[in-house]
Amino acid sequence: MSAGSEINKNSFFLPQYLFQLWEERRTGKLIINPGPYEKVFCLVKGELTAVKKYFPEQDFLNWLIEIKKIHPPLRLNRQLLGSEEIKSALAVLIEHGFLPAAEAFELVNNFLAARLTDYFPLMESTGEFEEENFKKEEIILKGIFTPAVVLEGIRKISRLEDFSPLLPGENDLVLRQVPPYSSQLGLRPTEIYIWNLLPTPKTFGQLLEESWLGPTETKKIILGLKCLRLVDFNQNSPEASDSSRATVVDLGKSLTSFNEKSSFIHKYMAKQLGPVAFNLIKKCYLEIQEYLDPIFLNLELESDGHFEPRAMLRFSLNELGSKEKKALLRGFDEILAAELFLVKKNLGNQQEEFLAASLKKIGEPQ
Repeated sequence: MSAGSEINKNSFFLPQYLFQLWEERRTGKLIINPGPYEKVFCLVKGELTAVKKYFPEQDFLNWLIEIKKIHPPLRLNRQLLGSEEIKSALAVLIEHGFLPAAEAFELVNNFLAARLTDYFPLMESTGEFEEENFKKEEIILKGIFTPAVVLEGIRKISRLEDFSPLLPGENDLVLRQVPPYSSQLGLRPTEIYIWNLLPTPKTFGQLLEESWLGPTETKKIILGLKCLRLVDFNQNSPEASDSSRATVVDLGKSLTSFNEKSSFIHKYMAKQLGPVAFNLIKKCYLEIQEYLDPIFLNLELESDGHFEPRAMLRFSLNELGSKEKKALLRGFDEILAAELFLVKKNLGNQQEEFLAASLKKIGEPQ
């Protein structure tokens, strides 16, 4: 291991840590169980990627036999792999007709995802991440969308009771998040169902009671959504948070505060990226709009980054019912969270952290 290259060596819940590496767009080696039995997984900008010099060919062959994709005699297999003319096991499989080329490449990604998610049922994994840049010719094929790997691995967890420390308490609030990548995840109908039960925050106990999926499946889905930051938890009661906020806060002032923050983000991005900043923010808003309350169809994004309510909404802001007020306040938070993620994606972690700290200085309505 090269000096100064290690960024993390710790015990962690692998799905959460993997997603963090994806968010931070890390490139390098994720080493699980460092030592004689370690497994190495390569990431390129946070995506699980097959890299030639770290690809475990013998493990790949064993896995193919395990899933009954190939059935070569072991003697013949050793003879083929000993050939000097063909250097890789993958080329052997293709050249000698064991697998079509397209299917072989697809199986490479499936193998990496399957081997990595083997560690997901563990509450804690030990590992380290080492930065390393890979040459283009070393990369076998394009990386896998890491959030999809995380989600698929969580779905396979069976002993859910082992993960109770990662789940909210009965009285903790569960809050829905709408990051820009949410539309790319390919959520299953059951996962969309749970996510749609949270247009406004509710306690975990309420969610379990309302869900038609039963407590075990609901908890598993919430664990997966949490790992992907599609939900968050808050230890406040609903009466002490959104309800009181919705009844006390002047929505006109809330809209003004929200617009000051959104315009600040636009101005900051425009300074760094130029005119393309508005197009990025507009695209981000359109992607999350389908997940927001329909009331947001009455808010239009203007060229300076602020949101202008249509006349009907502008004149009736403070006459909205409690449910609509909560939806509007929650939507403001979700839009700002999505815009901050956009900054992280395009400008990096440090810029996002600086901007988040700056937004806190913009006063909340009294």
